[in-house]
Amino acid sequence: MSGRIGSLSTAFFVQLFGLALPLPFVALELAAGSVTIDWGSLAVWATLSASFLGLAYLAYYTGLQRGPVSVVTTAASAWLAVTVIVAVVLFGERVTAGQAALMAVILAGIVMLSLRRNNAAVGGGLWWGLLAMLGLGVALALFDRATAASSAMTAVFVVRLLSLAPTYLFIRSRGEPLRLPWNRAGWSLLLGASVLDAGGYVGYNLGLEVAPVAIVAPIVAAHPLATVALAVVLLRERPRALQWAGGAVIVSAVVALSALWSG
Repeated sequence: MSGRIGSLSTAFFVQLFGLALPLPFVALELAAGSVTIDWGSLAVWATLSASFLGLAYLAYYTGLQRGPVSVVTTAASAWLAVTVIVAVVLFGERVTAGQAALMAVILAGIVMLSLRRNNAAVGGGLWWGLLAMLGLGVALALFDRATAASSAMTAVFVVRLLSLAPTYLFIRSRGEPLRLPWNRAGWSLLLGASVLDAGGYVGYNLGLEVAPVAIVAPIVAAHPLATVALAVVLLRERPRALQWAGGAVIVSAVVALSALWSG
């Protein structure tokens, strides 16, 4: 998608069209009066989260345009380390030794997935992926506070709505026009990416209602497996044996982490 309309337009419209997923649920919650919103807290945490989320989108889609999908997405997925550090340092969440060890294994698997020639992570998108990692990591840690001030659906809608502002301002500062797809295939890709992207945030926030960030984040961070699989099928990318091994390590560690928490 980034290669068709440009990374900046993709980042903007994925955020914009993704609002269609949580919007009806938020409308129903407000109409039924089933959610109590602390508007002061929501304004603070949603604004902070949205700022970092806008940065993450810009970096992520720029990286996809400049480097291999398997490198960019796996580098960005190390956001779980940033999220857990923020949750532990700033918000006092606790992590057991076993959970910390499994999170380290997941990170190792992500690194294995991103390694390419000569066992070194290469490609023009790597540094953009790392910048996306930082933005996502902080944004998703702060999502928990926005959710606590409202609800999972409301937090997703408000944060994603506010994240449009930094993205739009950056596009304007670059003097680049916003471009939309010109054919049905392009629209299908853009709308599909928007819905799936928003669905990921909804699932993450629903998870935060029943488990701490330190548990939910590592599980969600395993999403490179799906992205790399699609890159293999649709883009004909060919991961190395080490990358396949990294995928197996991630799956095993995520299953173990889930079992450790539920047990």
